[in-house]
Amino acid sequence: MPRKARSEPGPAGFALLAALLSGPAHGYELVARLRRLGVDEVFPLEPPTLYGYLHALEAAGLVSWQEERRGSRPPRKVFELTAEGRGAAETWLAAPVPRLRQVRQEFLLKLALLDDLGRPRARARLIADQLTACRAYLEQLRTLSPGTPIALLSRGARASAAEATITWLETLHNTVEVPA
Repeated sequence: MPRKARSEPGPAGFALLAALLSGPAHGYELVARLRRLGVDEVFPLEPPTLYGYLHALEAAGLVSWQEERRGSRPPRKVFELTAEGRGAAETWLAAPVPRLRQVRQEFLLKLALLDDLGRPRARARLIADQLTACRAYLEQLRTLSPGTPIALLSRGARASAAEATITWLETLHNTVEVPA
């Protein structure tokens, strides 16, 4: 039977993959890891939702699990990354977000996860790459032909948001300490 085309896991799915870069964990451990980072500020994760994501990641071949038994407690699934899942997590963590509105959620999520993984160089590189992407977006906005009055208003609002994001990223970039 031919394999179905997979869709991307999305930010929450990728966050779970990245959290598993620290090592295998059961669902409640993953929720605790992510909550400790404050991830619920941008993506609320409750155990029932989490298990839905984990099931989809398993079906996509990005995670596998083994049953673990401890004493008289019910068995639990301990999830770990497959080689493909590890690659997907690493690729996602390194890539700047493509849309400006994703800076408020997905980009912040990546920064928190890179901090937790103890990767200051990767964090600094991601900030620099995101800054480059935002500058390119702003430049693209500035080169568009005038258009309709609503288009002008929309572009002005988007340019203002891009400028504010660039200023914030520059401040962040200038305060990042990267070990020698």
